[in-house]
Amino acid sequence: MPLAAIISIHELGKSTLASLDGDFQFSNLNPGVYHLHVTHLGFKSYSKNVEVGMEGAELSIQLNESEILLASLTVEANPFKNGPLEQSQTILILDREFIQRNNGGTFANAIEKLPGISTINTGVGISKPVIRGMSFNRIMVNDRGIKQEGQQWGADHGLEIDPFDVDRVEIVKGPASLIYGSDGMAGVINIAPAAFQQNGAIEANYSGMYRSNNDMISHSVFVDGNEQDFVFRARFTAQDFSDYRVPAENFVYAGFLLPIFDNRLKNTAGRERHFSFTGGLQKDWGVSTVTVSGFNQQAGIFVGAVGIPNINNLRHDGDHRNIDLPKQDNQHYKVIWNNTIQLGKNWMELDLGYQRNQRREFSFPHNQGLGENEFGNLALSLDLNVYTANLRLNQQHGEGGQSVAGFNVQHSVNRQSGFEFLLPNFESLQGGVFYFREQRLNSNLVWNGGIRVDGALHDIQEHLQPIFVRLQPTGEFEQRNADIYRRFLNWSGSTGISWVYKDDVNVKFNLGSAYRIPTPIELASNGVHHGNFRHEVGNANLTAERSYQADLNISLSKKKVLVSISPFFGYFDNYIYLAPAPRFSPLPGASLLWEYRQNNAIFTGGELLSQVSLVKNLNFSLGAEYVYNHNLDTGLPLPLTPPFSTLAGLEYKIPALGKNIQNMYVFVESRWAASQNRVDRNERITEGYQLWEAGLGWDLRLKNQPLQLQLSGQNLGNAVYFNHLSRYRLLNLPEQGRNISLSINIPVGIR
Repeated sequence: MPLAAIISIHELGKSTLASLDGDFQFSNLNPGVYHLHVTHLGFKSYSKNVEVGMEGAELSIQLNESEILLASLTVEANPFKNGPLEQSQTILILDREFIQRNNGGTFANAIEKLPGISTINTGVGISKPVIRGMSFNRIMVNDRGIKQEGQQWGADHGLEIDPFDVDRVEIVKGPASLIYGSDGMAGVINIAPAAFQQNGAIEANYSGMYRSNNDMISHSVFVDGNEQDFVFRARFTAQDFSDYRVPAENFVYAGFLLPIFDNRLKNTAGRERHFSFTGGLQKDWGVSTVTVSGFNQQAGIFVGAVGIPNINNLRHDGDHRNIDLPKQDNQHYKVIWNNTIQLGKNWMELDLGYQRNQRREFSFPHNQGLGENEFGNLALSLDLNVYTANLRLNQQHGEGGQSVAGFNVQHSVNRQSGFEFLLPNFESLQGGVFYFREQRLNSNLVWNGGIRVDGALHDIQEHLQPIFVRLQPTGEFEQRNADIYRRFLNWSGSTGISWVYKDDVNVKFNLGSAYRIPTPIELASNGVHHGNFRHEVGNANLTAERSYQADLNISLSKKKVLVSISPFFGYFDNYIYLAPAPRFSPLPGASLLWEYRQNNAIFTGGELLSQVSLVKNLNFSLGAEYVYNHNLDTGLPLPLTPPFSTLAGLEYKIPALGKNIQNMYVFVESRWAASQNRVDRNERITEGYQLWEAGLGWDLRLKNQPLQLQLSGQNLGNAVYFNHLSRYRLLNLPEQGRNISLSINIPVGIR
């Protein structure tokens, strides 16, 4: 069948469109091995390593038909831009269409419809991903090859990623410490840019979105081009939102019934401005680009999250869009230099990055028992500078084998200020070297394995905090943490297989032992963390975590059926977590004191991902996830464990209504979450809930201009429910009420 498929070469960032007869060509390729990726709507994607000689190479590809909508959500295994095809872990590939369709205002919310992925939310504009019940420093997020560093240890610290500036996402569920570093113990999220335009082409794009619940208005403008092998792209995004609505008129805090005026949570509005620019060269020897980006967010914090809420400070102030105290101001700037260079038949990747994360929290000093001070209303400032270098060399070993060797190194410098204290000044140097080998044992069976050594140096400075009595400084100081100097060194390893049976069944099995280095926040914190509403204290004597994990994935993929089952199990030696101490905090604005502790624990569970084409153009999907964990020393569950949940949906593709209205679809989804009764000591039980979502989308052509539109509604029943992972759940505040979303995407071909 003739195809107009998209063919991409990962190493060079090149792509081309096949003719209607299925012909395609890449010219001026040097001899070597290239990773080819082919996609087409209505067909399974295709990946292959192709060796090109002096005379070039001819290739015949036949794609298998698929009526499954998840065809773009490809179960592929390619953790490198130029790397192994059959990594034994399952890697979910998400494309731009999936991200745009599920954009909820943040990047983390855009991916939480996948089984095994949850989010920790603080209000609306702040969210961070959870993989199989683990988050914070056990999940690594890589943006253009560089590990994102944004004080990710905090539940109220969102992921500083522009949701519009994401084209391709690779999600590794399970231990990935071998390749990416010790923070990949629970999983890795790789954010990769799209292939560059062909020479001489320039395209632009506008994306807009409106969400009724908090009156969010989003605008994003993008331009992408290639001028005589000079490639460039730029994006600017603006998002503004007001206080969000909840289906409740009051809430209970510390036994008191307090009002929610106009069903809106006061001071939960926000303002965001993001930009990115990429420029570089795309040659026959490879690609070299520099990306400069900035993430700027101001977000109000619900007044009950800092200090004690009362009727006076909860009363509506006349403007639902203003950002008052308490609030946070987050800025994240990055400069990333990416290089993919051909060395004979081999490929070298070199990624260098600098990023600066500035997180500032503002509140009234008297809420924390303080008077006039040199910082004014600046409660906490964390200024983190990070320098990163990654080097990888991919080498071919005949037709059936290849290897990747490399190293990562990262230097971090953190400086704090403000009238509050949580995390001290520190410098940290950490890195590792690894070797990964893959060997095809026969046409259907691939083995891989590798080993890694990681080390770290943490130099944490003493902090002395001024003592106030009756809002006045006494001239005396309290030592909140002593000087700490710690060194760590250990190894990680994994091995696995990928077996294909009759082209329809793929079995992947992975065994690994991972090693995670304690972070400065776990070693030295000592202050009120308002995002978690508690006083948190580090432990300078913590040792490194060690995990032993097994991961299995069995997938069946036919023309009308896709079923993927992924059970997992992990034993964690010296698992680090926060637990309540048997005493109250002496600091204002806190109740119980929470300490970082270590215990042995197990994690187990699994995910189901399935889709069935019931009749032509009608698809049914079902996803399910379950996480069970157990503290082997206390006999209790670990905190912040997502409940068992399912997501079921129906989608119907409507036949084209003439030439001007095409690609129409209508869908309905239902999320059911069970009650979470397995909770840690002093953690609240959360009741189950059911939510409904529906929508429709279509492509509209006005003369020669195409437009893509989607209208959808979330929580259509306006249900009152609590998300077990929401930080406002601790204040007995329900989640957002009914929301209607309208999005538009306008591509423009300039040349």
